[in-house]
Amino acid sequence: MPLDSHAFEIAAPDVVAEDFGSEVVVLNLANGRYFSLLGVAADLWRDIVAGHRPRDLIGHLLARNSASAEAVRLYLLALLNESLIRPIQVSREIPPVEQATGIVALDSGAEPPMLEIFDDMADLLLCDPIHDVDEDIGWPVKRTPV
Repeated sequence: MPLDSHAFEIAAPDVVAEDFGSEVVVLNLANGRYFSLLGVAADLWRDIVAGHRPRDLIGHLLARNSASAEAVRLYLLALLNESLIRPIQVSREIPPVEQATGIVALDSGAEPPMLEIFDDMADLLLCDPIHDVDEDIGWPVKRTPV
């Protein structure tokens, strides 16, 4: 799905996010990948989940800096391609784009956003210690399929 006129939300329940102030950590429970969002990447995540439409964010930047607009477009497409966000099913009030913290940061010369992807713990995050155990051997040995 392209970044058209939709607003987006966190793709819960498969995706959870925790905002630590200077970093937002996002976890895709469906595939075990997790993501570190720092700086403008975290700001843009907050903007998107607050209801800002990607089209508005990118359009605002195009008038000022086409390189920043393209970097934001690619970043937001990466969020969508990683299934971290989905279109909002219910419409809600859209905040003015000038209030978007990512836009303010980029207008002030911040570095473009980057999506850091980690899958080194996917096996651990995807394991099910309640159901994926052998009753005789225990955990962490996975039960053998019958």
